[in-house]
Order: sequence, then structure tokens, then C-alpha cells
Amino acid sequence: MYRDLDAQTREDLRLYFQDRDYMVVSVPKDELIRVYTLQANHAVAVAKRIHNLEGQRAELMGYAIMSALLLTSLVKHATEQKVLFKVQTDSGVVVSEADGKGRVRGFIEGDPQEGWVSGVLTVVKELRLGVPYTSIVPVVGRNLKEALSFYFEQSEQTKTYLDMHLEFTSAGAQAKAYLVQVLSGVSQRSIDLIEENLRNLSFLGKRPEEIAIEILKDMEPRLIGLKEVEYYCPCSEEIARSSLMLLQEEELQDILNEGPAEVVCKFCKRVYRFSREQLML
Repeated sequence: MYRDLDAQTREDLRLYFQDRDYMVVSVPKDELIRVYTLQANHAVAVAKRIHNLEGQRAELMGYAIMSALLLTSLVKHATEQKVLFKVQTDSGVVVSEADGKGRVRGFIEGDPQEGWVSGVLTVVKELRLGVPYTSIVPVVGRNLKEALSFYFEQSEQTKTYLDMHLEFTSAGAQAKAYLVQVLSGVSQRSIDLIEENLRNLSFLGKRPEEIAIEILKDMEPRLIGLKEVEYYCPCSEEIARSSLMLLQEEELQDILNEGPAEVVCKFCKRVYRFSREQLML
């Protein structure tokens, strides 16, 4: 099923999503090209607030959030299949995770500033029945956008174009992105047209469907998928308790001798505390 990305569809999307975050999946009428366009303003702002980030560390977290959401193009749409995105450098690590339903979370440790000399980019995607598939490539490029582009070139072997725009303001964040995948058999004329449209593209003031229309200009764009995006962490007391039970009994007893055992979720900073009685020790 699809809908033409015409004026009525644009108005319907504007009225439905209003200022919420979402992703649009679109295709041209006659070519094997997929376009994913994203607005993640609130998700990026929430990540910045939860982790109390400023400056370049806030930007890096924002780009990681958008990277994970773009990588959900690799899993089945509207499912709980997850993709994990991780960049590890000598000075720190940034991690983000998103699923096919548009739920995303992330954290940053240390100071993995862009402009790195060396590092590793890891993508773990869930396949059917939750089986993970891991791809590891060196971090190549001056920033996360270039590093993610290199990943697609090396690991997915699909002609891919992507870009991300991030700006923090007093009102929050402006976070927009696109990913274009050109499958085999696409005519050179269509590739040239896509590349010309991308050169003329501006993110400013545009919603995801408007970005998609510009990318697919003169190609009769059609809407084939939608998903709302939100910063969401599924951690729970049960998960936190289970993590403590993985410790050696002697180590756990030492912790409890000093007071309640405490678990802090890296993704949302939620704190869970457990007494000896709660752990039945």
C-alpha cells in the first residue's frame, strides 16, 4: 500500500504529527530507491537533558541518536527488532540503540570527540528470532556522518547517501536526517537526478515528507511507511535485579554490607536500589 506524496498527504501528516518526531519512508514511482527522512528534535533534546550534555558531547550524542534511527532501515519496519550503534575511540564511547518502531535511547562515556585519529564503529542488528548480526569497521572520516557513510559502503554494499543536520537552540533541538538507498538496476539517469536533488537540498524549516519530496523531485514520490520516534528506555526493576544477580555472591555481599545495592541505567539514569531482603539474601 502507498499514498502519493501530494498536497493532501502532506497536510494529513502535518495535522497528525504536529511537532512530534517521526520518520517517513518513501520511494519513487518507477525505480528501486528507498528514502528515509527523519525528524528527531524531541528525542535528541531528551538525550541531551537526561545525560546533562553540552557542546560537542551533546552534538555527538544527537548524531548517534539519529544514526541509530537511520540504521533501522536494516531491520523489519514497525517491529521490535533492534539496531545498536557504537563508536569506540581511545578517549571514550558513544552508544545508541533503536528499534523498528522508532524507539531510541543512548549514552556517552568519556570524551569521544569527533576529529578522532582511530576508533572502531560497531553495528549490531537483530535478525529474525532475535539473532544478532555484528559488523565492525574502523572509524573513518571527520565526524559521525562520514563514519556512518563508510559503514554503509563497507558493510551493506548498497549505494547510499545520507546527511544529518543538528542545531541546538534555546527552544530545544533541530534534528533532521535522510538516508537514500539505491538498489541494483536503477538507471544512471535516476542516480544523476537524485544526486542533483541532494546538492540542492536544504533541511531548514522542512518536515520529513517535504525533505523526501525534494530528494525525489521529478520522480513521483510515494509514501510507503511511517513511524513515530521517541526517546524510550525499557529498563525495569526486574532487569536491574537480574544484573545484580550476575555478580559473584561474595562481591554482592560486600556491596550489601555497605548499604542497599544500587543499579543506575546508563541509558536513562534511572536509579534502582535493593536491600538484602529484596534480593532475598
